[in-house]
Amino acid sequence: MKELYEEQQSKLKILKIVVFCVGVHSVVLGAVIYFFTSSFYQFFLGEPIANPFFVRQSGIFLFLIGLFYLFPLTDIHSYHQFIILTIVSKVFAVLFLLTNAHLTPHPPMILLTAVIDGLMAIALSIPYFFCLKRDMLAQT
Repeated sequence: MKELYEEQQSKLKILKIVVFCVGVHSVVLGAVIYFFTSSFYQFFLGEPIANPFFVRQSGIFLFLIGLFYLFPLTDIHSYHQFIILTIVSKVFAVLFLLTNAHLTPHPPMILLTAVIDGLMAIALSIPYFFCLKRDMLAQT
């Protein structure tokens, strides 16, 4: 029985680590986009930015959504359903990026971003649904 408990705690820890990494990725990326808008745009899209307003706005949004991604870590058993919203938001991000990459000056970078978001959705889905199936997220 103790081995089963330890295995479940190990799987739950993996889920928490993935949630943490996804959240921190968005928080840091959002802060970088906001505070280093011109440099970020030049480096990743290869051209100077004409109007930083909407790029900076997206940085703030990404920062705040990253905080939202981290919220389930405050009490994983009570707020684990928010992880589903994180997975769904990553899937929508992939769809958005794939369908709009052609509108940017450097589509391969946008397509790479879509791949990264897709990988994050998968990395969240596997441990989340594993834990959910084994009823490891129920309130104790």
